[in-house]
Amino acid sequence: MRAKRSYVVVSSRDDHIRWLQSALGETGDIVVADGNSLERILQIIDVTGALIVFIDVNREQLLEQTSMIEGLLSVKPLISVVALSRNDDADLVLAMMRAGARDYLTPGEDRAQVAALVNRLGQRLPQVQQGERGSRMIALANARPGSDTVMLALHLALAAQEQAPQERTLLLDLGVPQGDALLYLNIKSSYTFVDAVRSLRRLDETLIESAFAAHSSGLRILDMGNDATEMHDVTSADIFVLLGTLRAFFPRIVVNLGGLPTSEFFDVLIRHADQTLVVVEQSVPSVQQNMTMIQHISSQKIASDHMGLVVDRYYSKLAPGADVIARGFGLPMLATLPPCGLARLNVINSGVSMFEGAPKEPYCARVRALSRQLFQDAERAGAAAGTSAAGRLLERVKGLFVSEE
Repeated sequence: MRAKRSYVVVSSRDDHIRWLQSALGETGDIVVADGNSLERILQIIDVTGALIVFIDVNREQLLEQTSMIEGLLSVKPLISVVALSRNDDADLVLAMMRAGARDYLTPGEDRAQVAALVNRLGQRLPQVQQGERGSRMIALANARPGSDTVMLALHLALAAQEQAPQERTLLLDLGVPQGDALLYLNIKSSYTFVDAVRSLRRLDETLIESAFAAHSSGLRILDMGNDATEMHDVTSADIFVLLGTLRAFFPRIVVNLGGLPTSEFFDVLIRHADQTLVVVEQSVPSVQQNMTMIQHISSQKIASDHMGLVVDRYYSKLAPGADVIARGFGLPMLATLPPCGLARLNVINSGVSMFEGAPKEPYCARVRALSRQLFQDAERAGAAAGTSAAGRLLERVKGLFVSEE
């Protein structure tokens, strides 16, 4: 998993938020709290693992804001609160410092000072693995709507469930067209992603067992539902909290974003993913539109080091080749998938996966191999890295005792 910090921002000023994003976007995720409720802010801190909170302050709300800082620190004494204000008001600064704020910034000042402050505060903070939630989330993105990305997302999720039957796997089908994953498996469900956001307080084992759509393999599926307008009331903080909560219940999560327009919703999901697969075809329109999507992702300062390329419906004898496409995108090639057109059409119309309906198709073997690479190999690498780090720590501890002798 990516060890990337999260920063919580309590502000209604878009210019202040954009300033922080430009200063810190490359080092971590900026999560804007939707409101000033102490309970909600604590919930966001719990889910994101944030240890630094930026709070916009002003003289008009002085009492409310000092109470918020005191309340945060009474529950989370290890976090650092940084006050934000354009007013050079010594009394305001003093009041915030007395409430427990560690430092004070004026929005609009040199962004390097923000990064320096965060680094300084980070050295004082406990060394925890931020973002480590015991699960791995893979997102699939494709600028073009269609059946290919949801087909891959569905079979990746089924393969992940098959390879770890003792653990839960979740497919979030949030792409366009909406609801295709459930249609492909002939499963009906009225409980949607938006419903999960609205029932966050009640999201537990019982609700998952009773409300989430389930496949016979054990795979759980949550889709967007038919009315996308319901997402208008969902905030970025809602999405962060929901994804963090889902990670607590599902060790493996696959997210289909195929055909989804670039937006704040799209950006939050890509930022939250441990790895993103960009799904393209050997066609000029597919390459061009996905290049534009990658440029958008880069403009949002979302790191590309956790992204990889999958060329779908690939013909090895046709140009451009997979290596040429990968060089054009500047991304590692993770897999090429064969066309298998009749088998795909059968999945769409039969209500059974390709693993069941056409298990000998090369597509099945390729997707299973990709699933092992994304989940099992990555999990083993993470465990090995953890063991190596623990070993180095043990050696340092031993060295201390040897030096004392």
